[in-house]
Amino acid sequence: MRIPFARSFRGLFSPARRMREDWDERARKNARYFIDCGHGGSDEEFWRSGPRDVEDFVLEGLAVSPEAEVLEIGCGMGRLLRPMSERVARATGVDISGEMIARATQALADRPNVRLLRTDGDLPETPDASLDLVYSFVVFQHVPSRAAVSRYLAEAARVLRAGGVLRFQADGRPRNPLEPVDTWRGVRYTAAALAAELSPLGLDVADVVGEGSQYMRFTARRRADGRAATSAVRILERAWDPEALEALLARLGRPAAADRPRIESGAATLRGLSDGFLAARAADSASAFVTAAYRTFLGREPDPEGLAFYAREIETGTPRAHVVDCFLGSAELDRKLRPPRLTSSSLSA
Repeated sequence: MRIPFARSFRGLFSPARRMREDWDERARKNARYFIDCGHGGSDEEFWRSGPRDVEDFVLEGLAVSPEAEVLEIGCGMGRLLRPMSERVARATGVDISGEMIARATQALADRPNVRLLRTDGDLPETPDASLDLVYSFVVFQHVPSRAAVSRYLAEAARVLRAGGVLRFQADGRPRNPLEPVDTWRGVRYTAAALAAELSPLGLDVADVVGEGSQYMRFTARRRADGRAATSAVRILERAWDPEALEALLARLGRPAAADRPRIESGAATLRGLSDGFLAARAADSASAFVTAAYRTFLGREPDPEGLAFYAREIETGTPRAHVVDCFLGSAELDRKLRPPRLTSSSLSA
């Protein structure tokens, strides 16, 4: 499917206007597809994927109480907001597309604790220090302006309570200078650049997953600065499992004993150490490549649904590096390599 882009002259000079026009057009054309490309084929698939992504991305490694108040940046039709609203006291969704908000309003009409708002890049009608969790999933990678992402990050810091958590995904891949930036292929970041931007906002990085990949996931906590911290959301402690990490490195054909300290210290990334796998499997059929990826990254045989899905993605043009990014950013791999645990220090901000 061709990715539609609005071509208004004024929109070329206004990232917010361009984002709104393009995502309004995408919503009218096929909202499910553009929100969740992998599972947008039917209503049933679309809505069934929401609880899974809430569990595996939004709340992975977090303990969130039923009293929590949360906000989603880029809520679309409410695919994630619906299951989230079933777990918390109040859930707000904002989206730059009025078309998406209209669809979410209809889809979530039965959820009295949900509030939906159109945004121009801020978090409207949200008081300072009023939320426990702000999250965003596969949104910032479509934003064509760093200034726009910076505004969202600053707004998240403003509305979070002391000790509140910001969980978001950004594209961490190096950019080809010849590749255009638009409202589908947005800005990219290094982990260091994002950490440097968050700190002055009073946000301390607690965790980074998938550094260097398309689905780099950041978790940051709002600095307490002497204030009482919220207890409605907690970040579970994680530590590398040495045996699991060395087993993965060995499957990648890496010197496990030498590379393990580099991964643990942050001197190397699993994404960087995966290039050899991509090169070695470049000539494999789609099915053989996916099977090898399951065995290498997850240490198991592929399930039929996953094998069919990823093989179909490759056969229809998805780069193999993108599939590797999906494995590296998966909750299954993260839980194997760094099992989460609730400790006394998880409770402090």
